[in-house]
Amino acid sequence: MMRFAIILALLAPPATGQDLTIATGGHYPPYIFNPSTAEATGLDKALVDELCDRGGYSCTWVDLPMGDIFQALARGDVDVVTGGFGYSAARDDIVDFTCPYVSSGDDTGDLMALSDDIDLNTARIGVLDQSLYQSAMAQAGRSTKAYPTEEAALAALTQGEIDVVFGSHNARLLAGDSITIIGTYPTFSGGSALAISETAPQLRADLDALLAEVSADGTLSRLHVQWLGSDQGDVIARCNDINALT
Repeated sequence: MMRFAIILALLAPPATGQDLTIATGGHYPPYIFNPSTAEATGLDKALVDELCDRGGYSCTWVDLPMGDIFQALARGDVDVVTGGFGYSAARDDIVDFTCPYVSSGDDTGDLMALSDDIDLNTARIGVLDQSLYQSAMAQAGRSTKAYPTEEAALAALTQGEIDVVFGSHNARLLAGDSITIIGTYPTFSGGSALAISETAPQLRADLDALLAEVSADGTLSRLHVQWLGSDQGDVIARCNDINALT
């Protein structure tokens, strides 16, 4: 009976005419470039704009600090969080997630330092606040210092406040030749998904239905090729139900 209800929810036509506030958590290529500007683009910008068009939603985009974005969603300040965010159990404690539109997401992070002569057992590690990189280091039992942006963490590394930055491949690009990659570590991402308030189950079902539509007709595959360089196929069809990530 539960599986039948889930299937009906996925097949039901979405509500239209609703105003939605879409929140991103900073510049995070290739998912979101230049958020909260007229030049905003990327996989998630193109995908969510497509969902807004098909669903008849009036969508407004805002960019929020990483340290507050999921709490803002839980408070009801915004309706959807996007920008390459991976599923995690900690995030799932306060918000809900759609089926993943990218099957694996960024499932490793880079350990970056100014030289390769670093003892990771005693290193001071900087991470992006409220990120999967922070939770992965906590799971590994490492002490970390959180920063509001990866740029701030890289600046702290340069100034000697920390010994290592554990962060995204985008941070590596930002740092350029000034840093050394001394290793990688898993972030235990469950795939990139849209985050929705726990108090909006119908919106989550509607967005899952729209995701299933754009995945089935090849639109999502075209966006994967454009922004990720590879076709992941009909990824939503591989999501057995809307609670698959848990």
